[in-house]
Amino acid sequence: MTALDISVLEASVEALIQQQVASYEEQLREALAGVLSKTRRERPRGRATKSDAASKRSAPGPRRVPEELEALAERFFAAVEATPGETMLTLAGSLGLRSKELERPVLRLKKAGRIKTVGERNWTRYFAMTPRAA
Repeated sequence: MTALDISVLEASVEALIQQQVASYEEQLREALAGVLSKTRRERPRGRATKSDAASKRSAPGPRRVPEELEALAERFFAAVEATPGETMLTLAGSLGLRSKELERPVLRLKKAGRIKTVGERNWTRYFAMTPRAA
């Protein structure tokens, strides 16, 4: 091959690469335009207000009386005594409750110093610190 043939070949390859890149850029622009038009249709214009966010939340459940919270706390404490070192998910499941329902009773037990937690978030383990009150 001569130098002239090589330079022609290089120019041809360069032109093909530029055509391919231009084709990819056009495909990306079309895809982006489709995504943007879809999000503009789905999202209302303007900023969401607090009332919008509040209307999307589910209605709060009925308020629990202190006696009910205390009974839940005692049930949770008994479960912790029976199986120390378990997670909230396991303990709540053994009581037939959701972990969200036990947040306040557990907080009461922690503040009273009756249970101790070790770990964070999903890895939190619960331990009984005092014997059950008679």
